[in-house]
Amino acid sequence: MVEFSTMPFNPNDFMVQMKSFQASDDARQKLFTDMIHQYTALLDDHENLKNDYASERDIRRNYQKAVESKQRQVAETQRELENSSFVLALIDGDGVVFHDALLQAAGGDGGSEAASRLQHAIRDHIASLYHNSGNWPIMVQIYVSLDKLAQKLTSVGMLRHPTELRTFAQGFSMNQALFSIIDVGHGKERADHKIKEMLRTFSDNPTCKHIVFGGCHDAGYLLNLDQYKHHAEKAARITLLQSTPAYRGFVELPNFPRAQFDGVFRNVPLPDAYPTTYTQSPVQTSAPVAIHSLTRTTTNGSGSPAPPGLSNTVRAASSPAASSPALTASSLANVESIPPDASWATVGKNGVAPNENISIATKSNSKKKWAYYNREGQRLDASLPPLEQAAKQSIEQRMKKTGKNLCNHWHLNKGKCTNGAGCYFQHDPKLSVSEMNALKYKTRSLPCKDRYCENINCYLGHQCQYERDQGSCPFPDTCHLRATHGMDKKISTRWDENGNEEHLK
Repeated sequence: MVEFSTMPFNPNDFMVQMKSFQASDDARQKLFTDMIHQYTALLDDHENLKNDYASERDIRRNYQKAVESKQRQVAETQRELENSSFVLALIDGDGVVFHDALLQAAGGDGGSEAASRLQHAIRDHIASLYHNSGNWPIMVQIYVSLDKLAQKLTSVGMLRHPTELRTFAQGFSMNQALFSIIDVGHGKERADHKIKEMLRTFSDNPTCKHIVFGGCHDAGYLLNLDQYKHHAEKAARITLLQSTPAYRGFVELPNFPRAQFDGVFRNVPLPDAYPTTYTQSPVQTSAPVAIHSLTRTTTNGSGSPAPPGLSNTVRAASSPAASSPALTASSLANVESIPPDASWATVGKNGVAPNENISIATKSNSKKKWAYYNREGQRLDASLPPLEQAAKQSIEQRMKKTGKNLCNHWHLNKGKCTNGAGCYFQHDPKLSVSEMNALKYKTRSLPCKDRYCENINCYLGHQCQYERDQGSCPFPDTCHLRATHGMDKKISTRWDENGNEEHLK
């Protein structure tokens, strides 16, 4: 039997308890609603993360595929570069000359033998620098004025006939497929221009593993190499080939490997057609030039000075001091314009007083410079304005007073002197026009060693001025330029400073 509480029912208590239950239900409902919302957000985040992961996975896979593809391409490129690698030799043949025995060999045997020796010499040198050189092909480019060099070699007795050099070149080029002797023709610095451009083109070419540079006899190449001297890696890729003693600036270049192929090239300059010693010429009061001291600088055969120790300075007994040195074999002077039909032999004979100076400049005021040559390619000199004795005495007194001679390079080369601040000779004050002319007379008595000189500004003498202007020389046995006596004085061609040729009738 169920018993019921007999407590009386209190509506107020019931309402309070009902409200308590209602609040609890609301809280539970809110909690449940919040959980649903959070779960929905988590599902969205999960889906986004899943998509992001899939995207990153695809990107990673694609990146990995790209990396593998690039690695294959790099490996293939490296193989191609290695297969295309070569060694380049750039040689200025006007100053780097093959051995006498090679040049004098019969037929083309000398050229063929020269190519074989050079190939082995370069191969051995490269093997000493690189452990993985393998069989890199060797390309040799020798730039030379064949006709000019042939005439020079013939004149000193190393060839019987100028055509032998062309036969030598053919044999050289035929022996090795990548070996060439390139004839640049007769012109000012044509070989230099080509070698400098080739050096610029291939110095940064990755397939060109190494360059053998044969031009250390010519200071004109220094600027092209100077840019690499502080870049050890690039400098290490260029070997300085020394045949004749290198110009001082090349000796001082750091980081460059060096080589000397004594079995292939001459290590001394070509013989000079000029006498090796000088004696004082008798001085006549009426002579246009009176030289009291002479300095002769031995050059390396292509117009660049040899390093210290190769200079022969010859002084006359009455000389108070050495003269300013000729810093190049074809140093600098002004050359005047000459009529196309002019002949040195006839100019001095047509009713002109024997000791007068003749100017055969054209009447036009053209300032264009020319270098003149006879039909054998030998350099001819232009006449200078008449010598003023007062100007001559002025520079002589100046040298006597200071005990130092004038710097030829400074005064005759527009203030340029390669000796810089350490130059022993006089720079200042500047010379007057007449004094400059007197200095030119003085330097003209010093013979240029290059009979085929291409320096349009050369201030040394290329022919005897007495024989040129008067028809004969009063000092046939003691003239400093006696080696030029009897040379053809008729102008055949002329070249301007840009290397343009004109044939004169």
